[in-house]
Amino acid sequence: MNNLFNPQLTKQVIIGTKSKSRRKLFKMMNLKFQYRSANINEKTVKNLKNDKYDALKIAKAKAIHLSKKNKNKIIITFDTTILHMGRTIYKCHTKNCCKKTLRSFNNTSHNLYTGMVFMINNSLIRSYLTKTKIVFKQNKIIDMNNYVEKNFKQILSSVGCYNIESKGKLFFKNIEKSYFNVIGMDIINFLKILRSI
Repeated sequence: MNNLFNPQLTKQVIIGTKSKSRRKLFKMMNLKFQYRSANINEKTVKNLKNDKYDALKIAKAKAIHLSKKNKNKIIITFDTTILHMGRTIYKCHTKNCCKKTLRSFNNTSHNLYTGMVFMINNSLIRSYLTKTKIVFKQNKIIDMNNYVEKNFKQILSSVGCYNIESKGKLFFKNIEKSYFNVIGMDIINFLKILRSI
C-alpha cells in the first residue's frame, strides 16, 4: 500500500490518534506513519453545537494542537461523534454511563460522524466528514448490561460504548454506508485525499 504514495510523503505524515482501532486499520493497509496523541479536552472545544459538524471542529482542534508542535509535517486527525435524539453522545468513563447509553439506543437509530482534518503548519489542507446511520434492534437489557461488564476496558475509548469489531455488532439491526467509519475512519476518502496531496 505504501507504494501508492511518494515515500517522502509518508515520512512527512503524522497521524494524530491514540485509537487502537484506527491504528489497526493502518496496519491492515500496510501504511506506516508516525503517531502522536492530541491530548485535548474535547468538551472545551469552542462553538460545539450538538450537530454533525462537532466531529470536524474537534478534529480541527486536535490538528491545530499537533501542528504547532510539529513544523512542516502533514498532520491528519480524526474525531468521531454520535448524534442521538438531538444531542451529542460523548465517551463514557463509568459502567453505569455505558449501560445507560446503550439502553438509550435500543430500538432507535443514531448517526455516527467521523471528521478528518489534514493540516500543515496550522494551515488547513482538506477536511472531510463521513456519516453512518446505525439502527439498533430491540435488545434485552440484561444482554447489554452483561456486554458492558465483560467488555468495559475495550469499550471505554469507544463513542457509543460498543465495539463493532467484536460482539457489539450483535446489537445492530442495520448499518447504512461506511462500516469502516464506525471503526473510526472512512478509508476510501482518506486514501483519496492523501493521494491528492
